[in-house]
Amino acid sequence: MLEFVNPNWLWALFILLPYLAYEIFFKNKRQIRLRHSRIKLIKEVVKHNSLLRFLPLILRSIIIALLIVSLARPRLAHKEEEIMGKGIDIMIAIDVSGSMKAVDFKPTNRLEAAKKVANNFIENRKNDRIGLVIFAENAFTQCPLTLDYNILMQTMENIKIDESANGTAIGMGLATAVARLKDSEAKSKVIILITDGRNNAGEIGPEQAANLASTFGIKVYTIGVGKKGMVDYPVQTAFGIKYQKVNIEIDMEMLNKIANLCDTGFARRAQNTAELESIVKRIDELEATEIKIRNYFQYQELFWRYLLIAMILLIFEFTFRVIILKKIP
Repeated sequence: MLEFVNPNWLWALFILLPYLAYEIFFKNKRQIRLRHSRIKLIKEVVKHNSLLRFLPLILRSIIIALLIVSLARPRLAHKEEEIMGKGIDIMIAIDVSGSMKAVDFKPTNRLEAAKKVANNFIENRKNDRIGLVIFAENAFTQCPLTLDYNILMQTMENIKIDESANGTAIGMGLATAVARLKDSEAKSKVIILITDGRNNAGEIGPEQAANLASTFGIKVYTIGVGKKGMVDYPVQTAFGIKYQKVNIEIDMEMLNKIANLCDTGFARRAQNTAELESIVKRIDELEATEIKIRNYFQYQELFWRYLLIAMILLIFEFTFRVIILKKIP
Protein backbone atom coordinates (compact mmCIF):
# COMPACT_ATOMS: atom_id res chain seq x y z
CA MET A 1 0.00 0.00 0.00
CA LEU A 2 1.51 3.31 -1.13
CA GLU A 3 1.15 6.25 1.23
CA PHE A 4 2.65 9.72 1.74
CA VAL A 5 3.99 10.97 5.08
CA ASN A 6 3.63 14.63 4.03
CA PRO A 7 0.81 14.56 1.45
CA ASN A 8 0.29 18.35 1.56
CA TRP A 9 3.44 18.78 -0.49
CA LEU A 10 1.59 17.22 -3.44
CA TRP A 11 -0.37 20.47 -3.80
CA ALA A 12 2.89 22.03 -4.98
CA LEU A 13 2.54 20.06 -8.21
CA PHE A 14 0.17 22.82 -9.35
CA ILE A 15 3.26 25.07 -9.61
CA LEU A 16 3.96 23.27 -12.87
CA LEU A 17 0.96 24.91 -14.54
CA PRO A 18 2.16 28.56 -14.34
CA TYR A 19 5.73 27.41 -15.01
CA LEU A 20 4.73 25.65 -18.25
CA ALA A 21 2.55 28.62 -19.25
CA TYR A 22 5.50 30.99 -18.76
CA GLU A 23 7.94 28.80 -20.71
CA ILE A 24 5.57 28.19 -23.64
CA PHE A 25 3.64 31.45 -24.02
CA PHE A 26 5.96 34.17 -22.66
CA LYS A 27 9.59 33.16 -22.60
CA ASN A 28 9.40 31.60 -26.07
CA LYS A 29 8.02 34.84 -27.57
CA ARG A 30 10.86 36.87 -26.07
CA GLN A 31 13.51 34.83 -27.89
CA ILE A 32 15.78 36.84 -30.24
CA ARG A 33 14.70 36.52 -33.87
CA LEU A 34 17.07 36.83 -36.83
CA ARG A 35 16.22 37.99 -40.34
CA HIS A 36 17.53 35.59 -42.93
CA SER A 37 17.13 35.57 -46.68
CA ARG A 38 17.25 31.83 -47.07
CA ILE A 39 13.79 30.94 -45.64
CA LYS A 40 14.02 27.38 -46.96
CA LEU A 41 17.15 26.70 -44.89
CA ILE A 42 15.57 28.04 -41.72
CA LYS A 43 12.48 25.90 -42.24
CA GLU A 44 14.66 22.79 -42.54
CA VAL A 45 16.44 23.62 -39.27
CA VAL A 46 13.16 24.26 -37.44
CA LYS A 47 11.69 21.06 -38.83
CA HIS A 48 14.49 18.98 -37.33
CA ASN A 49 14.66 20.81 -33.99
CA SER A 50 10.99 21.63 -33.23
CA LEU A 51 10.50 18.55 -31.08
CA LEU A 52 13.98 18.47 -29.55
CA ARG A 53 13.72 22.07 -28.35
CA PHE A 54 10.84 21.08 -26.04
CA LEU A 55 12.77 18.18 -24.49
CA PRO A 56 14.57 20.31 -21.85
CA LEU A 57 11.23 21.78 -20.79
CA ILE A 58 9.70 18.31 -20.48
CA LEU A 59 12.71 17.06 -18.50
CA ARG A 60 12.68 20.06 -16.15
CA SER A 61 8.96 19.57 -15.52
CA ILE A 62 9.52 15.92 -14.65
CA ILE A 63 12.45 16.84 -12.37
CA ILE A 64 10.33 19.39 -10.49
CA ALA A 65 7.50 16.86 -10.11
CA LEU A 66 9.92 14.20 -8.80
CA LEU A 67 11.40 16.64 -6.26
CA ILE A 68 7.93 17.60 -5.01
CA VAL A 69 6.86 13.97 -4.72
CA SER A 70 10.05 13.15 -2.78
CA LEU A 71 9.24 15.99 -0.35
CA ALA A 72 5.84 14.33 0.19
CA ARG A 73 7.89 11.30 1.33
CA PRO A 74 6.25 8.33 -0.37
CA ARG A 75 6.60 4.92 1.24
CA LEU A 76 5.20 1.41 0.97
CA ALA A 77 3.34 0.09 4.01
CA HIS A 78 3.39 -3.68 4.47
CA LYS A 79 0.62 -4.79 6.80
CA GLU A 80 1.20 -7.70 9.17
CA GLU A 81 -1.19 -9.26 11.65
CA GLU A 82 -0.53 -10.85 15.00
CA ILE A 83 -3.33 -13.15 16.10
CA MET A 84 -3.71 -13.54 19.84
CA GLY A 85 -5.82 -16.17 21.50
CA LYS A 86 -6.63 -19.72 20.50
CA GLY A 87 -9.36 -20.74 18.11
CA ILE A 88 -11.78 -23.61 18.41
CA ASP A 89 -11.04 -27.17 17.34
CA ILE A 90 -14.03 -28.71 15.57
CA MET A 91 -14.60 -32.22 14.24
CA ILE A 92 -17.51 -32.80 11.86
CA ALA A 93 -18.76 -36.41 11.98
CA ILE A 94 -21.06 -37.35 9.09
CA ASP A 95 -23.08 -40.51 8.59
CA VAL A 96 -22.41 -42.10 5.16
CA SER A 97 -24.53 -45.23 5.61
CA GLY A 98 -26.97 -46.33 2.90
CA SER A 99 -29.96 -44.62 4.50
CA MET A 100 -28.36 -41.23 3.70
CA LYS A 101 -29.36 -41.87 0.06
CA ALA A 102 -32.98 -41.06 0.91
CA VAL A 103 -34.22 -38.24 -1.32
CA ASP A 104 -36.21 -36.08 1.09
CA PHE A 105 -33.93 -33.03 0.82
CA LYS A 106 -34.99 -32.49 -2.77
CA PRO A 107 -33.51 -32.07 -5.28
CA THR A 108 -30.72 -33.94 -3.52
CA ASN A 109 -30.28 -36.69 -0.95
CA ARG A 110 -29.47 -36.37 2.74
CA LEU A 111 -25.72 -36.77 2.37
CA GLU A 112 -25.35 -34.16 -0.36
CA ALA A 113 -27.45 -31.70 1.65
CA ALA A 114 -25.29 -32.32 4.73
CA LYS A 115 -22.09 -31.83 2.70
CA LYS A 116 -23.31 -28.54 1.26
CA VAL A 117 -24.31 -27.12 4.63
CA ALA A 118 -21.07 -28.36 6.24
CA ASN A 119 -19.03 -26.61 3.54
CA ASN A 120 -20.92 -23.37 4.16
CA PHE A 121 -20.15 -23.73 7.87
CA ILE A 122 -16.43 -24.23 7.12
CA GLU A 123 -16.31 -21.16 4.85
CA ASN A 124 -17.67 -18.97 7.65
CA ARG A 125 -15.07 -20.01 10.21
CA LYS A 126 -11.87 -18.08 10.80
CA ASN A 127 -8.72 -19.30 12.61
CA ASP A 128 -10.39 -22.53 13.77
CA ARG A 129 -8.95 -25.96 13.09
CA ILE A 130 -11.59 -28.24 11.58
CA GLY A 131 -11.47 -31.96 10.78
CA LEU A 132 -13.75 -34.55 9.22
CA VAL A 133 -14.85 -38.05 10.27
CA ILE A 134 -17.21 -40.30 8.33
CA PHE A 135 -18.95 -43.36 9.67
CA ALA A 136 -21.26 -46.15 8.55
CA GLU A 137 -20.53 -49.69 9.71
CA ASN A 138 -17.05 -48.42 10.63
CA ALA A 139 -15.60 -44.97 11.25
CA PHE A 140 -12.71 -43.27 9.48
CA THR A 141 -10.89 -39.95 9.76
CA GLN A 142 -11.08 -38.33 6.35
CA CYS A 143 -9.23 -35.16 7.34
CA PRO A 144 -7.41 -34.39 10.61
CA LEU A 145 -7.70 -31.00 12.25
CA THR A 146 -6.49 -28.39 9.79
CA LEU A 147 -6.57 -24.69 8.94
CA ASP A 148 -6.42 -25.47 5.23
CA TYR A 149 -10.13 -25.08 4.52
CA ASN A 150 -9.70 -25.59 0.77
CA ILE A 151 -8.30 -29.10 1.27
CA LEU A 152 -10.98 -29.83 3.85
CA MET A 153 -13.82 -28.76 1.54
CA GLN A 154 -12.36 -30.75 -1.34
CA THR A 155 -12.28 -33.79 0.93
CA MET A 156 -15.87 -33.10 1.93
CA GLU A 157 -16.95 -32.97 -1.73
CA ASN A 158 -15.37 -36.37 -2.40
CA ILE A 159 -17.08 -38.39 0.34
CA LYS A 160 -19.66 -40.89 -0.91
CA ILE A 161 -22.25 -43.27 0.45
CA ASP A 162 -20.68 -46.48 1.76
CA GLU A 163 -22.62 -48.95 -0.38
CA SER A 164 -21.01 -51.97 1.30
CA ALA A 165 -21.96 -51.00 4.85
CA ASN A 166 -24.44 -53.15 6.78
CA GLY A 167 -25.15 -50.83 9.67
CA THR A 168 -24.59 -47.46 11.33
CA ALA A 169 -21.93 -47.16 14.04
CA ILE A 170 -22.81 -43.79 15.57
CA GLY A 171 -20.82 -44.57 18.69
CA MET A 172 -17.71 -45.40 16.66
CA GLY A 173 -18.08 -42.19 14.63
CA LEU A 174 -18.32 -40.14 17.81
CA ALA A 175 -15.43 -41.99 19.48
CA THR A 176 -13.19 -41.46 16.45
CA ALA A 177 -13.91 -37.72 16.54
CA VAL A 178 -13.16 -37.68 20.29
CA ALA A 179 -9.81 -39.38 19.64
CA ARG A 180 -8.89 -36.54 17.28
CA LEU A 181 -9.77 -33.86 19.85
CA LYS A 182 -8.76 -35.32 23.21
CA ASP A 183 -5.19 -33.94 23.13
CA SER A 184 -6.18 -30.56 21.75
CA GLU A 185 -5.14 -27.43 23.68
CA ALA A 186 -7.83 -25.26 22.09
CA LYS A 187 -9.98 -23.19 24.42
CA SER A 188 -13.02 -25.02 23.10
CA LYS A 189 -13.40 -28.49 21.55
CA VAL A 190 -16.51 -29.28 19.57
CA ILE A 191 -18.01 -32.19 17.63
CA ILE A 192 -20.90 -31.75 15.19
CA LEU A 193 -22.53 -35.14 14.69
CA ILE A 194 -24.85 -35.57 11.67
CA THR A 195 -26.79 -38.81 11.24
CA ASP A 196 -30.15 -40.12 10.06
CA GLY A 197 -30.45 -43.47 11.78
CA ARG A 198 -29.98 -45.66 14.80
CA ASN A 199 -26.81 -47.15 16.23
CA ASN A 200 -26.76 -50.81 15.21
CA ALA A 201 -23.06 -51.53 14.65
CA GLY A 202 -19.63 -50.90 16.16
CA GLU A 203 -17.78 -51.88 19.30
CA ILE A 204 -18.44 -48.60 21.14
CA GLY A 205 -21.97 -47.44 21.86
CA PRO A 206 -23.14 -43.82 21.59
CA GLU A 207 -23.54 -43.40 25.36
CA GLN A 208 -20.05 -44.74 26.03
CA ALA A 209 -18.59 -42.41 23.37
CA ALA A 210 -20.52 -39.46 24.83
CA ASN A 211 -19.10 -40.14 28.31
CA LEU A 212 -15.65 -40.24 26.75
CA ALA A 213 -16.25 -36.85 25.11
CA SER A 214 -17.46 -35.40 28.40
CA THR A 215 -14.32 -36.66 30.16
CA PHE A 216 -12.13 -34.64 27.79
CA GLY A 217 -14.34 -31.53 27.95
CA ILE A 218 -15.64 -31.91 24.42
CA LYS A 219 -19.01 -30.45 23.50
CA VAL A 220 -21.16 -32.45 21.10
CA TYR A 221 -23.94 -30.99 18.95
CA THR A 222 -26.15 -33.64 17.38
CA ILE A 223 -28.28 -33.25 14.26
CA GLY A 224 -30.77 -35.80 12.96
CA VAL A 225 -31.45 -35.38 9.24
CA GLY A 226 -34.58 -36.72 7.54
CA LYS A 227 -38.34 -36.35 7.39
CA LYS A 228 -40.71 -38.30 9.55
CA GLY A 229 -42.70 -41.08 7.89
CA MET A 230 -42.27 -42.54 4.41
CA VAL A 231 -39.58 -41.05 2.15
CA ASP A 232 -38.34 -41.70 -1.39
CA TYR A 233 -35.40 -44.10 -1.55
CA PRO A 234 -33.48 -44.94 -4.78
CA VAL A 235 -33.31 -48.61 -5.77
CA GLN A 236 -31.29 -49.97 -8.68
CA THR A 237 -33.38 -52.14 -11.03
CA ALA A 238 -32.89 -53.71 -14.46
CA PHE A 239 -34.63 -50.64 -15.89
CA GLY A 240 -32.50 -48.11 -14.03
CA ILE A 241 -33.00 -46.33 -10.72
CA LYS A 242 -36.51 -46.43 -9.32
CA TYR A 243 -37.80 -44.81 -6.15
CA GLN A 244 -39.77 -46.59 -3.50
CA LYS A 245 -41.25 -45.42 -0.23
CA VAL A 246 -39.41 -46.46 2.93
CA ASN A 247 -39.59 -45.50 6.59
CA ILE A 248 -36.21 -44.62 8.17
CA GLU A 249 -36.38 -44.08 11.92
CA ILE A 250 -34.05 -41.54 13.53
CA ASP A 251 -33.17 -42.24 17.15
CA MET A 252 -33.63 -38.69 18.42
CA GLU A 253 -33.81 -39.97 21.99
CA MET A 254 -30.26 -41.25 21.66
CA LEU A 255 -29.08 -37.98 20.06
CA ASN A 256 -30.64 -36.00 22.91
CA LYS A 257 -28.87 -38.22 25.43
CA ILE A 258 -25.51 -37.62 23.75
CA ALA A 259 -26.04 -33.86 23.78
CA ASN A 260 -27.04 -33.85 27.45
CA LEU A 261 -24.08 -35.99 28.50
CA CYS A 262 -21.76 -33.55 26.73
CA ASP A 263 -23.22 -30.44 28.39
CA THR A 264 -24.70 -28.85 25.26
CA GLY A 265 -28.27 -30.12 25.39
CA PHE A 266 -28.30 -29.30 21.70
CA ALA A 267 -30.01 -32.01 19.62
CA ARG A 268 -32.06 -30.96 16.62
CA ARG A 269 -33.89 -32.60 13.76
CA ALA A 270 -33.76 -31.16 10.23
CA GLN A 271 -36.48 -32.23 7.81
CA ASN A 272 -35.35 -30.03 4.91
CA THR A 273 -32.33 -28.06 3.75
CA ALA A 274 -33.55 -24.77 5.23
CA GLU A 275 -33.91 -26.33 8.69
CA LEU A 276 -30.47 -27.93 8.41
CA GLU A 277 -28.91 -24.60 7.43
CA SER A 278 -30.63 -22.87 10.33
CA ILE A 279 -29.39 -25.48 12.83
CA VAL A 280 -25.79 -25.31 11.63
CA LYS A 281 -25.95 -21.50 11.63
CA ARG A 282 -27.08 -21.60 15.25
CA ILE A 283 -24.11 -23.82 16.17
CA ASP A 284 -21.86 -21.36 14.35
CA GLU A 285 -23.23 -18.54 16.53
CA LEU A 286 -22.92 -20.54 19.75
CA GLU A 287 -19.27 -21.34 19.03
CA ALA A 288 -18.08 -17.89 18.01
CA THR A 289 -14.30 -17.60 17.97
CA GLU A 290 -12.84 -14.91 20.24
CA ILE A 291 -9.70 -13.83 18.44
CA LYS A 292 -7.87 -10.53 18.96
CA ILE A 293 -5.85 -9.21 16.04
CA ARG A 294 -3.12 -6.58 16.23
CA ASN A 295 -2.06 -4.88 13.03
CA TYR A 296 1.58 -4.00 12.43
CA PHE A 297 3.09 -2.05 9.55
CA GLN A 298 6.57 -2.24 8.08
CA TYR A 299 7.53 0.74 5.95
CA GLN A 300 9.78 0.94 2.90
CA GLU A 301 10.89 4.50 2.14
CA LEU A 302 10.75 5.45 -1.55
CA PHE A 303 11.66 9.18 -1.58
CA TRP A 304 15.36 8.52 -2.27
CA ARG A 305 14.44 6.72 -5.48
CA TYR A 306 12.59 9.78 -6.73
CA LEU A 307 15.57 11.97 -5.81
CA LEU A 308 17.96 9.65 -7.63
CA ILE A 309 15.84 9.69 -10.81
CA ALA A 310 15.58 13.50 -10.57
CA MET A 311 19.38 13.83 -10.31
CA ILE A 312 19.93 11.56 -13.32
CA LEU A 313 17.41 13.52 -15.39
CA LEU A 314 18.98 16.81 -14.28
CA ILE A 315 22.41 15.70 -15.50
CA PHE A 316 20.90 14.48 -18.76
CA GLU A 317 18.98 17.73 -19.29
CA PHE A 318 22.09 19.84 -18.66
CA THR A 319 24.19 17.71 -21.03
CA PHE A 320 21.52 17.76 -23.75
CA ARG A 321 21.04 21.53 -23.52
CA VAL A 322 24.76 22.35 -23.65
CA ILE A 323 26.05 19.74 -26.09
CA ILE A 324 23.10 19.09 -28.41
CA LEU A 325 21.28 22.44 -28.39
CA LYS A 326 24.47 24.46 -27.86
CA LYS A 327 22.87 26.60 -25.17
CA ILE A 328 24.98 28.09 -22.43
CA PRO A 329 23.21 28.15 -19.07
